[in-house]
Amino acid sequence: QAVELANDCQFGLTCAFYTQDLTLAMRFTEEIEAGMVHLNSPTIGGEAQVPFGGVKGSGVGEREMAKEGMHFFTEQKTVFLDYTGQRRTSNLY
Repeated sequence: QAVELANDCQFGLTCAFYTQDLTLAMRFTEEIEAGMVHLNSPTIGGEAQVPFGGVKGSGVGEREMAKEGMHFFTEQKTVFLDYTGQRRTSNLY
């Protein structure tokens, strides 16, 4: 019932769950609609080495921080550059 109540919220940034039952903890992490799950620890925020972000009304797309943060703060671009100075007649090298 707790998961159902929590998921009924329009937001889903982070949550905390306290239990000694590992099976219940794993079931909770699968069913809860949140971007970050803290098991047996408070929700004081994220850490720089792990992705941070929410779902539902708390989500903004890509995750911030860690390697995934590059996608959040940057835009990829592919550039082909031929700096040989030679005239090319095809795209084959």
